Amino acid sequence: MALEGTPAVLPESLPPSLRSTRVRTEVPAGDVLPAEGFDLEAHVKELERGYIAQALERANGVQVRAEEMLGMSFRSFRYYVKKYNLR
Repeated sequence: MALEGTPAVLPESLPPSLRSTRVRTEVPAGDVLPAEGFDLEAHVKELERGYIAQALERANGVQVRAEEMLGMSFRSFRYYVKKYNLR
């Protein structure tokens, strides 16, 4: 944002991967659905917990900075911190 020449960040300033409004449906390389399936809810919870823990670590425990990194509201962030016991 500091390098933007206008008061707001314009779509043209963003990389093409962020400008796309198309929903990604393909499976990322290496993330292949096992033939026997797996527990999607547990996987999503682990991803959530990991990202929140990493954001807290990068923000040196400052929750307001961590929630900004993740684009979450403070209320939602607090809920997940409590849910995953990441105090």
